[in-house]
Amino acid sequence: MATPPTFVFVPGVFHTPAHAQPLLDALQAKGYPTHAVALTTVGELASTAPPNADVQAVKKVLEKLVEEEEKEVVLLCHSYGGVVGSQAVAGLEKSRRNKGGIIKVVFLAAILPREGEGLLEAFAATPSWPGSWLLPAGPVTMTAYPEAAEVLFHDLDPDAQSYWAGQLAPMSAHVLSTPAVGVCWAVDIPKMYIFCTQDRSMPLQAQRVFVERVNMGDDSSWKTVEMDCGHSPFLSHIDQLVAILTEGDGGSC
Repeated sequence: MATPPTFVFVPGVFHTPAHAQPLLDALQAKGYPTHAVALTTVGELASTAPPNADVQAVKKVLEKLVEEEEKEVVLLCHSYGGVVGSQAVAGLEKSRRNKGGIIKVVFLAAILPREGEGLLEAFAATPSWPGSWLLPAGPVTMTAYPEAAEVLFHDLDPDAQSYWAGQLAPMSAHVLSTPAVGVCWAVDIPKMYIFCTQDRSMPLQAQRVFVERVNMGDDSSWKTVEMDCGHSPFLSHIDQLVAILTEGDGGSC
């Protein structure tokens, strides 16, 4: 039997690996190794983390799995995770390696920047804009306001909404403007985008615009899937998301 790929989860703004754990537990129960990247800009280092620290954190995890352990990897990028994850793929794709490599990149309600764009610049090209739940908390950091529970987790029960909103942590404000470098849109690798149709953080039309702007009309390396859910199906629709991610062991589009 072939060795199953390792799923690497890259979280969104304010999120920590704790938010991904229910999904990772479900994947592990089916025999898939998993890893969640701890974003350097989130939490204790939010006020001191340098630009591009998150890209380096993702690359460090991927390089260990691919280059040292020769594992096949599915990279799963949620929301802001699409910004940093898309910059960490080039050179580690399976198509360039004899052993190991990233076999697919999955973007889950993710922000997709063009080369040289920051997060807010990418958002400006869509009919949407980050809401009032994402506001400055100081000169160099930002935090989630109470509205985050209803925006990010509205399809969970009230207690779960409050709990997961309480797990959000402050974040470096520079992530909103740091330009993306080395994005993977022209890299020879299968790509999937999972649209969250009830997303209150990033409306469906904005998600569609992100994909249209980076695939440049070439749908051959992209697959798109819709989920009738809010912004966080890794908490609200775990079984459905696992089924989508593991179809064909994550390796086919």
